Amino acid sequence: MAEWESSRESPLGWRMARGLAENMETWHGATPQLTNDAAEAGNPQTYDIAYGHKIKDREWESKHIYGVRFIDDNGNRVPISKADGMKILNKDAQTNLRIARTARRGGWDAKLRDKWGATWEDLEPEYQRALTSLAYNVGGAKAARLWDKVLKAALDKDVVRFAKELRRQDNERYTAGMDNRVAKEMYYSGLIKKLSTVEDVLPLANARQAGIPS
Repeated sequence: MAEWESSRESPLGWRMARGLAENMETWHGATPQLTNDAAEAGNPQTYDIAYGHKIKDREWESKHIYGVRFIDDNGNRVPISKADGMKILNKDAQTNLRIARTARRGGWDAKLRDKWGATWEDLEPEYQRALTSLAYNVGGAKAARLWDKVLKAALDKDVVRFAKELRRQDNERYTAGMDNRVAKEMYYSGLIKKLSTVEDVLPLANARQAGIPS
């Protein structure tokens, strides 16, 4: 369990962080790998590491990602551990959640305050964890801009409506893979104990494929 200890400091929480790492994200490697993102197909320009962290220019220059060294002083690649990967995942989650909450245009904190007179702290931890995973997956700025109704569902503690609003498309269409991801976000955040609770609003999800109880 030691390699997961850093997740205790994350807004994801231990269970969600482990579920995200083991069941929702792919281990991209202990050293930088050319990205296989569809948007860069045929002409990859970026490198990924750990659980899909996209390496930034400043990180290449500093040879560190959130304090984790991945390049030595001679320019050689230094393999990182799964524990280091978890640290990077958690820091990425924190960063994207902060962006989603404080974005100048449509940040979640401002929406909660202005539309419903509420705060982030009014949301139960299970909903906070699922929203953190959303921000991590789609990017904080996009999450802030496009996901409004999901906040109200969280405030109302409406699990089924929350799942419906958390649902999202992949390349402009609903897919089994994305419905399964949302089902896993609901499960590992602690919002549901089995898929049947939300299967009507996630019609393409499959409990066996998602690896959660039916």
